Amino acid sequence: MSPFYRWTDIPRDLEPGPTVPAGMSRRGITLGEVMLGLHEALPNIKPSPHRHPSAQITYLLKGKVRMTIAGEERVIGPGEFAHILPNELHGFEALDDFALILDIFNPPRADVAARLKELAEKT
Repeated sequence: MSPFYRWTDIPRDLEPGPTVPAGMSRRGITLGEVMLGLHEALPNIKPSPHRHPSAQITYLLKGKVRMTIAGEERVIGPGEFAHILPNELHGFEALDDFALILDIFNPPRADVAARLKELAEKT
């Protein structure tokens, strides 16, 4: 297997469900002990806060989002990122622009891995 990847070759999940709320999409891949998720979020969506056993880094590529992590709130934009500890309650709200977000999970999220497997089997 090649060590090089292209996001457009990775299936895009557009179906709202437990791991992708309505108004978002995800392209995801697991590489060893790390999972990458490239998320697109429509303006003004605000999914419910959630938690999971994986640590998460959220890096903003485009747009602005209001993130809330363990009760602390901040607006972040391109080039800024946030670190979410395992099982920490967190959420976000996409502001007036389309947002492109790279999420990095360690270890990979089991629920998202199962969804990625479903998508791979459909293609």
